[in-house]
Amino acid sequence: MATAEQIKSLIRSHLSMNAEQFYTSALQIAAHEARQGHVALANEIKGMVDQARKKPAASNVIAFPQELSGLILTEQSARPLASLVVDEALKARIERVILEFRQQHKLKKHGLDHRRKLLLAGDPGTGKTMTAQVLATELKQFLHIIQMDRLVTKFMGETGAKLRQIFERMRAMTGVYLFDEFDAIGGERDLGNDVGEMRRVL
Repeated sequence: MATAEQIKSLIRSHLSMNAEQFYTSALQIAAHEARQGHVALANEIKGMVDQARKKPAASNVIAFPQELSGLILTEQSARPLASLVVDEALKARIERVILEFRQQHKLKKHGLDHRRKLLLAGDPGTGKTMTAQVLATELKQFLHIIQMDRLVTKFMGETGAKLRQIFERMRAMTGVYLFDEFDAIGGERDLGNDVGEMRRVL
């Protein structure tokens, strides 16, 4: 029978929607059962994990509200870290973010939390969206691209209301969220048609 710690680890990974850690915990239970002589059960657990890893987690998708339709693009990325061509220092930082997410249960034991926010800066074509796709692939999460240029409106309170809806959805649904063209919030707030909306949002 699985140990108490293995069962708790399985539950923690499920509640945090960390699929990779869930699979790891399940395989640890399989190994434990094999050592106890329960070979058939161990093989069954391994087979279930292998099958689950081959399938995208489509059942985890939570639909966005109708009023956010057209503002958020959701995709199942398939771009591994090896496909990202960047300097070694930057790649190491990305790998650390991935490692922290995968080991978040260990960090929590020490009162620490994994990194949740990244600022990707650079000219068009330098790989910001690709980096987000890599993170989504490696973390086995859906990538949600928030199109900031469509989110921003000149109507009082509308932009802030939509942003609140997006952040509420982020709290309910684990994923990689990319705020594309984020400078749309700060870069155009002095335009004549702004009517102070950007200053209120900021």
